[in-house]
Amino acid sequence: MLLRRAVVLLAFVLLGAASGGPLVTIPFTWTPGQIEIAVRVNGASATFLLDTGSEYSVVSDRLAAQAGLVIHSTSSRQFADDVTVELTPVVMKHQRVMVMPFDGYYARGRSIDGLIGYDLFARFIVAIDFRHHTLTVWEPSTFKPRGAAVSVPVEFAGRLPTVPALLEFAAGRSLPARLMVDTGASQSVILRYPYATEHDLLEPSAPSTSANSLASGPRKLLDIPVEQIRLGGWTFDRPAVQAYAEPIGSGAAVDSDGLIGNGLLSRFILYVDYPHRRLLFEPSPH
Repeated sequence: MLLRRAVVLLAFVLLGAASGGPLVTIPFTWTPGQIEIAVRVNGASATFLLDTGSEYSVVSDRLAAQAGLVIHSTSSRQFADDVTVELTPVVMKHQRVMVMPFDGYYARGRSIDGLIGYDLFARFIVAIDFRHHTLTVWEPSTFKPRGAAVSVPVEFAGRLPTVPALLEFAAGRSLPARLMVDTGASQSVILRYPYATEHDLLEPSAPSTSANSLASGPRKLLDIPVEQIRLGGWTFDRPAVQAYAEPIGSGAAVDSDGLIGNGLLSRFILYVDYPHRRLLFEPSPH
């Protein structure tokens, strides 16, 4: 269902903005595998995750109560409108945010009360420097990529960015895959259950782990023996690839074949450039 796009306004204080440089550079906390940033929602302070895999910015029901948000339901989802979200000094006004329980994070001792998602990336170009733990934000009209950055075209599944990849297996077998870029995921690559079953990749006796899902709780993941992944001119040898063992929640999705998370993304400075429908990968020195 199409929902009205939120109007995004910017307030900033930065000398570099006047000269056509980035608007701001914002520090983040790297909780191994995820990016935590300080935000304010209608004036209430909180910690959010930066998540390209989120179709909306999301606020916990606990924070929604603290910030006095008025919640309404649309197609079994809960939303609040006309919300102000601040990543100081970037201020995004008149936002529509999704409201969800974050009890799984609280149970694991993490005070995460939301996600910054599509609306930030649709309006600005954001560079994620995993090595120095910073986000740099540009207006699309002033951004100029550095020569070392390799551009990879993005296709959108609704509001979610996907990139083409090639999975290579033993004995010369290879499979194309459309992977959703997910900075909210700590893993390297997770394949969806329908894709894995279609290509006969699931082996019930394979080593397994579990991953926590905000919407559907812990999910079982099976290891998949991939020799290489090719993405935008980069080749990753023996990457950690897993697949959802059951068609539950996001594991059952068919709008992409899987996701690529911070296990691989963190090897780069990642430029998220939705306005030009691309990602830019600049290899980190290490």
